[in-house]
Amino acid sequence: MKLSQLHHLIAVAEAGTVRQAAKMLFLSQSSVTKSLQQLEESLGVELLHRGSHGVTPTAAGRALIARAKVIEAELREARNDIDSIMGAGSGEIKISMSPSVAMALAPQAIIEFKRTRPKISFHLQEGVYPDALHTVRTGEFDFAICLMPERPRDEGLSCVLLLPDRLTPAVRVKHPLTQSRKTLVDLVHADWVIYRRGPSGRDVFEQTFIAAGLEPPTSTIECTSFACALTMVERSDYITLVPKQLFSDRAARWGIVPIAMDAALPEWNIAVFYRSDHELSPVCQAFLQELQNVATNMLVHSRT
Repeated sequence: MKLSQLHHLIAVAEAGTVRQAAKMLFLSQSSVTKSLQQLEESLGVELLHRGSHGVTPTAAGRALIARAKVIEAELREARNDIDSIMGAGSGEIKISMSPSVAMALAPQAIIEFKRTRPKISFHLQEGVYPDALHTVRTGEFDFAICLMPERPRDEGLSCVLLLPDRLTPAVRVKHPLTQSRKTLVDLVHADWVIYRRGPSGRDVFEQTFIAAGLEPPTSTIECTSFACALTMVERSDYITLVPKQLFSDRAARWGIVPIAMDAALPEWNIAVFYRSDHELSPVCQAFLQELQNVATNMLVHSRT
């Protein structure tokens, strides 16, 4: 069993076809096929179901892929450790983040971090709570930075609160609903745009109304693009539900504003997650500190 074979297996499983995986790996399709065949022969088991529309992992394949991702993560951390010891100032950090975090907190932290560590590379991906946590548990990503409703009871993950936050309905500038304070009852029959990415994405919207003893609005548009949802609100009379943190420094860029509410909506705080049973590399430790510094500055700025 070779590391390159495990890497090819992960790529094929994620791409869904050998052809697409080979393209992403900058290899020929035949070389990837041969690599997988040799891996299966060495283990004496079929790792992929091969069909006319692509491939899917077998039970044995899924088990090996899960382990392979942990191996790749450990190797990445080992390279980071060696780079730190050698004073190379290089390394890689992989982060999954919720869309609103990707528009303010995370970019600022990365920009500040790169000022003093320009050789550090980042791999960034959007993901929502709690779906994004799986990639941290498996070691595929170093961090998940998410909005969360409450601190999870998960012994496998450490959680550091970065910013306290709450949800708020938001509309375009000069929308009629901005003329006076509102309650959730006032918004039940409005037209909503809901950002939804992942199986749990709609829960934020539904639980906000259920917690207030209300049936969630039925007049909605579901959107898997956060930017598209905000644009639709900016250019129409739709409403959306966003964290207040979004307005910390972006209000002037997006033509949307929060609605003044009579009662505060549920807390959805911003937190960073990483594996509890795993010692962070010096590079990741330094970035975690940078996240906390930027979050503290944002909190101070929001109060002034």
